[in-house]
Amino acid sequence: MKRVLLILGAGLLSLMHPAAAQATLLDYTFSFTGTVPPGDVAGTVTGEIFGLTEGATSSATNVIVDSYPAGLGLPSPPQTVFSNRAANTFTVSSTDELTAATYDATDSADLLTLSLNRNDRNFVINEFNLITENGDGFTGATYTLAAPVPAPVAGAGIPGLLAGLGAFLFW
Repeated sequence: MKRVLLILGAGLLSLMHPAAAQATLLDYTFSFTGTVPPGDVAGTVTGEIFGLTEGATSSATNVIVDSYPAGLGLPSPPQTVFSNRAANTFTVSSTDELTAATYDATDSADLLTLSLNRNDRNFVINEFNLITENGDGFTGATYTLAAPVPAPVAGAGIPGLLAGLGAFLFW
C-alpha cells in the first residue's frame, strides 16, 4: 500500500509543477501607400512580417512583400528573400500591439529594397531607383495582427504522470 501511495504521490507532485513560460510568436500584415512626390510611383505596398516575440523587441524571422505598384517594373510578387538586412527590429507590446518597427533589407538579386520606418520613411525601391514611398515614418504604415502561432505545450506534468503510471503498472 505504501508503494502505491508513493507512486501516486510522485505523479501528483509532477502534475503540480508549473509549466515553463514561453513567449508566443506573432505574425503581422503591413501596408503603406506611397505618393508622388516624394516617390516616383504612387500606389500601395502590402506584406507580411513573421515570427515576432510577444511583449518584447525582436527581429522578424521572415518578411514577405505581397504587392506593390506595377509601375515599379519589379518581378511579380511575392518577394520573399531579403538576405541583405541593414535593420530588423520590431517591438510588440504584451497586448500584441506593434509599437515600433525599423526594417531595411534588399533581396538577394538587388532588385528590390523594402524599408519600414527607416529614417522616418516607408518605401519600396527598384534597382533603377524608381520608388514608392511616404515620409510618415512608423505611423505611415498600418500593422495588423494575424492569427497567433500556437506555442508548444511545455511542462513536466504529462511526463511525470506517464512515469508514475508506468511504475504502477510495472509493480
